[in-house]
Amino acid sequence: MTVSKIKKIIPSFIKAFLKWIIMPLALIGLASSTLYSFTTPKQNRNWTTEHALLPTIQIDKESLNPSISIENIRDFQWERVNQTINHNPQYKKMQFQLENIVELKAVVSHFSPISDIAHVFLIFILDNGRELGVSIEARREKGEAFSIQGGLLAQFEIIYLLATPEDLLGIRKLNNEAIHIYPIKETKKKAQELFLLIANEINALNETPHLYHLFFKNCTNQLVKHVSTLTQQQYPWFFQTFAPGKTGEILYDLDLIDLPSMNFEEVQTNTLVRKL
Repeated sequence: MTVSKIKKIIPSFIKAFLKWIIMPLALIGLASSTLYSFTTPKQNRNWTTEHALLPTIQIDKESLNPSISIENIRDFQWERVNQTINHNPQYKKMQFQLENIVELKAVVSHFSPISDIAHVFLIFILDNGRELGVSIEARREKGEAFSIQGGLLAQFEIIYLLATPEDLLGIRKLNNEAIHIYPIKETKKKAQELFLLIANEINALNETPHLYHLFFKNCTNQLVKHVSTLTQQQYPWFFQTFAPGKTGEILYDLDLIDLPSMNFEEVQTNTLVRKL
């Protein structure tokens, strides 16, 4: 079949799709990969206050039940004053044994009316009631705002924040985000192994920084990367890359939410802590 005949049978809307969707995406992908190839991530930038300090973790790897010592756990107190969000910068330390981790929760915070868009992070629960949040974010410099183009064009480094849930949830409540907190159906052993994987990644990033990418190294697929080493469950690539707001639904479909005998609508109602 000749090229002219093929053109005649291709519907006009497919031509438009190829012209206005595929080509721009291909060009953006090419520009993005080129920039990432030639951009060197750095630690010593003039970071915004929220991202100024990296957490550090010491692990007693010689013990069967390692002791964990963490510094620079962010514990900002957020408040809104005259339409401006202010914070009181403060940090905490935490020490515990690995076996003290007994539970895991996943948080999906929808910051857009488009429900597929969201930020995903974890909360580890200790047996004495203490909690520790892990949020993977684009590390910003002072005066720099997060943007889609920045996330695609090598503008940000990646940071694994360790923070109190009050900090991570507080800023999102002030930003009027819709927040769901899902209890995860996993054994204590799996939660502990996941924490160790994340801790090792944090220490590695302290030595060698990496760039953030909106699609290929974001909050969701980085967490999925760690989780996938511990479970046979396969989190669909499309949703972890392009639609993190579907995380609750995916967790439900994979039977990972610890709310038995509930349909997904009931789960959404029971896990909602703030509406958009």
